[in-house]
Amino acid sequence: MVNILLVHGAIADGSSWAGVIPLLEAAGHTVVAVQQPLTSIPDDIAKTKVALATLNGPVVIVGHSFGGYVISNAAYNEPNVVALVYVAAFGPDEGESALDLGKNFTPLPSNQLFKPDSAGRVTLSQPDFVKYFAPDVGAEKARIMAAVQGPSDGARFGWKSGPVAWKQKPSWYIVAEHDQIIQPELELWCAERMKAKKIVKVPGASHAVMVSHPKEVANVILEAAASAVAQ
Repeated sequence: MVNILLVHGAIADGSSWAGVIPLLEAAGHTVVAVQQPLTSIPDDIAKTKVALATLNGPVVIVGHSFGGYVISNAAYNEPNVVALVYVAAFGPDEGESALDLGKNFTPLPSNQLFKPDSAGRVTLSQPDFVKYFAPDVGAEKARIMAAVQGPSDGARFGWKSGPVAWKQKPSWYIVAEHDQIIQPELELWCAERMKAKKIVKVPGASHAVMVSHPKEVANVILEAAASAVAQ
């Protein structure tokens, strides 16, 4: 059995893994979901590295959305990390920002809807969150997710990655085929570039794929964990 570290992305929180965690624990794994500060990507990386340091034994690290930036950097040169799983996530290379990754893909309507506050932290309005971030999770649950979303620093869109762990460790990738926050084509491009051991496309899935399709997400994580144990 392995440790599984779950890393949420921007305008989200650790509860977004609530449907996935029981499925991973039922398979006998130890599961930890990081609760990120979302004040900057470096702050999120630091929080994740603290969590990594508390886990004894092999770790499968899983990132959603901007969590892809976090796991790519936090797991770099970490000997206990045995696999990475990207869930509707960015998969950057060294020196790349999210803006860099997106420039070769058609912009999404949601890209213009992130509203900065006086401190430069961004959120989505509840209607926009329900419509674009989580349209397939049920209206009530989507409204709850919108209410607890973590305001996130706007500067993260321009933050350039350091050296990345996917060049050192095997990776798995989940593409949400109806993602309206990150282009599915961008997700697939990242997955193919990193030569992910397995790419799973979830038809009709929104950006909140781990909420709307927890079994599909858990199955990919479990496959990564099984592969790590077999090594």
